[in-house]
Amino acid sequence: MKFNIFYSWHQVKSIFSYSWENSLFLYLIPLPIIIILIRLLVKRKNQSRVVLSFKTPFKQHKLTRILTFLPDTVLSLCMISLIVALADPYKSAFHTRVQQEGVDIALGLDVSSSMLSKDVLPSRLAIAKQTAQAFIAGRKFDQIALVAFAGAPYLASPITSDSSFLSFSLRSLSQQQVTEEGTALGDALGMCINQVREEANPKKIIILISDGNNTAGNLDPLTSAELAKTFKINVYTIAVGSPKASLDPVDESTLRMIAQHANGRFYRATDKQTLQAIFKEIDVMEKSRKLFIREVEHKSAAPVFFQLAFFLFFINLLLKVLGISNTLED
Repeated sequence: MKFNIFYSWHQVKSIFSYSWENSLFLYLIPLPIIIILIRLLVKRKNQSRVVLSFKTPFKQHKLTRILTFLPDTVLSLCMISLIVALADPYKSAFHTRVQQEGVDIALGLDVSSSMLSKDVLPSRLAIAKQTAQAFIAGRKFDQIALVAFAGAPYLASPITSDSSFLSFSLRSLSQQQVTEEGTALGDALGMCINQVREEANPKKIIILISDGNNTAGNLDPLTSAELAKTFKINVYTIAVGSPKASLDPVDESTLRMIAQHANGRFYRATDKQTLQAIFKEIDVMEKSRKLFIREVEHKSAAPVFFQLAFFLFFINLLLKVLGISNTLED
């Protein structure tokens, strides 16, 4: 520890504004003075006296008289500084920091062959990926998992806050990654639930994007929806596709029921603009929260008083070694 007693003197001056960790030690402050007074009384009582007479009165120099008190004063201050240090004075410093609390999100994206339909240009899958990409880029404080599905679910990215990896995983999604045909909404929702359900964050949501009814998989979509509700996970479902007649018509029924059972909301995206608006609405509803955390820091001044005690002890020792203390006492 750097010895800088003079620099820290302002801390000594503000002693009365401190709180005390071991305040009982402060009762010992009068003790050094009492000890020195007793020592002086005993010394004076036992001191041998020689009576001398002078023609003219002997006058002791005023400065010399003051300096006779120096050794005891230094020793008293040394002991008092040590007692104050043992009492451990401290000041409380309050700091406020802002912490962003994000949302845990599982994004389920249908990559079945019907999502390649061009009733919305360039395709249902393409606009879903583009819009989801912009959504992920704006969620800086969230953890997001990515699940692709067709006849079976595929975990494209486990839950992570690495937006670069998520963006890469989303761009890489294609129909070839899931060979099973069909739309396994129940299984996909189940995998999304598994990604977020054990996270400590109380805010969890699932966004499920598809164009059809449940035609594959082992898990019933409504059973999965009830499971999401049990884990307090809100499920937002989005049906993507033009309202016009198509070889691959959009089936909203199952997606609607999933949202109803899981305290979520169903949306219908008929083009890129409506899908962007849907993601913006979800973004507003599921905003990250700012937490203002107040922290208390105890700044101890005990080292300053230990330094002062050491400094005074050194001065007292120096007075004794040089014989100044004995000379003054005589």
